[in-house]
Order: sequence, then C-alpha cells, then structure tokens
Amino acid sequence: MEKQASNDEIDLVELLVKVVLLIKRNLIQIIVFFVIGSGLGYAYASLAPKVYESKMLISSDILTESYSEKIFQTLEKLINEKNYSELNAKLNIDAATAATISKLKIESALKDKPSNEEAKKFFLITAELHDPSALVKLQEGILSFLRQNDFVKERDDQKRKSFNELIQKTEAEIKSLEEFKISIYKGDFFKDNKGTVMFDPTEVNSKIVELTRQKGEYEKEFLEANSVQVVEGFTRFDKPIWPKKSVSLAAGASLGLFLVGILIAFKSIRKLVRFAEDHPSQKTTS
Repeated sequence: MEKQASNDEIDLVELLVKVVLLIKRNLIQIIVFFVIGSGLGYAYASLAPKVYESKMLISSDILTESYSEKIFQTLEKLINEKNYSELNAKLNIDAATAATISKLKIESALKDKPSNEEAKKFFLITAELHDPSALVKLQEGILSFLRQNDFVKERDDQKRKSFNELIQKTEAEIKSLEEFKISIYKGDFFKDNKGTVMFDPTEVNSKIVELTRQKGEYEKEFLEANSVQVVEGFTRFDKPIWPKKSVSLAAGASLGLFLVGILIAFKSIRKLVRFAEDHPSQKTTS
C-alpha cells in the first residue's frame, strides 16, 4: 500500500511537471490568444446592441396574475417572431418603437397574494429594449393594450354605466330639493299644509350640499373608471444591463484560452503521431 501511494505521488508530480513544461513551451501562444480573446470580448461589449431595462408598477382590481401573464405571453411571442406589424396594432405604437423592444414581462409585485380575490392587485412590468427614449410611448402602449382588453373594457364600461346612473339619480334628487326649497321660500309649502308641519328649512340646504358633494365624487369615479392604473411609470436609465464589459472580457479571455488549449492538444497529438511513425519498434504490442 505504501509503495502504491508513493507511485501515485510520483505520477502526480510528473504530471504537474509536464503541465508546467507544456505551458512554458507555449507561453507566448497562450498570452497571444488570451489577449486576442480579451480584445474580442471588449469589442463585442463596445459594438453589440445595448439592452436597457426599466420597470413599471401598475394596480388593477380586475386582472389576475395568471390572466395577465397569459396575455403578455402573446406580446412576448410577437417580439420573438419580430412580428412588428401585429405588435404595432396591439400596443398602438410606431414601427420604430416596436423594433426596439427585446423583452416584456409581467409578474405579481406582492410576495404574499391577497386572500380576497376582489382586492386590488399590483403588477410589475419589466421592459428590455435597445432605445430607452422609447419608454414613454411603450408605457402608453402597454396601458392602452391592457385597458382595451375585452374583459377589462367590459368591466370598465359597466362601472361607468353604474356611476352615470348614480349621477343622474343624484341630479334628480338635487333638482327636486331645489324646487322644494323654492316652494318653502315662496311660502307655498306652509300654505298648503296650513302651518301644521314643523320643519327646519336649513335641512334642505344641508341635504343639497351633501348630494352635490356626493355627485362630485361619482363624477370623479366615472372619469377614473379604469381598472388598470399606473402606480409608478417606467424610469429611464442610461446604463445598459447588457452587454456587460466584465462578462464579455471574461468570456473572450476564456474563449482564447480554450482555443489555445485545442491548438496545444492538436500539436501534442501530431507530435505523438510523428514519433510513433518514426519509431515503429517502440510501439507497444498487445
């Protein structure tokens, strides 16, 4: 066992010596390929199309996580197919803006999902594109795409219809109270009731003020009856997320070392083949 261990140690030392000698004999080639690979990596990082990333936070009381991911898969597929004409139609953006998009993704912004299905949900939309100046148009296009979705649009129309009915009813009540107030000021109300009714006229004014305030809230809700709202829009960042120079340099240098390794291995095999051809008597026989 001791002799076997000693032989293993000798073999490892011999292997290490051979590796060191191999590197020493090919040191110039290794350095040249390393420099060339690093240069290619740097050139790629400098010349390759830049990719910028930005995120937008939206809220919705209608969209679910699974449904929103499903409709965004359609956009992602169009981007991968470079089907810009269809992408233009869905997002209502120009061809230049569509061509700059490289990725769109939507996900829940909350780690813990709301227990109540009717609760407002928050979504994080991530956009990757080549031109950060297109973020404004892209944000408008995404909001239009979500709001014009058949399911969302129908719910929003129902909301507007409901608020419109409430506004009309409130207006009718205000008009009725205004007429009642006029009859009080003219004395017709007390004349008809022969002064037998105890009534405080200021209550009419208070009720009109309350209904007017309520009508204003309904009108505000009517105008804002969008189930998809922006919490925080896209922010433009001038530093690209890809390509990264550090990664490109490391990849280029690794490629250079890999190629020089193949070259050294090829030279070593050729050397062994020539040695075998020149010294056939030294071939091992089975």
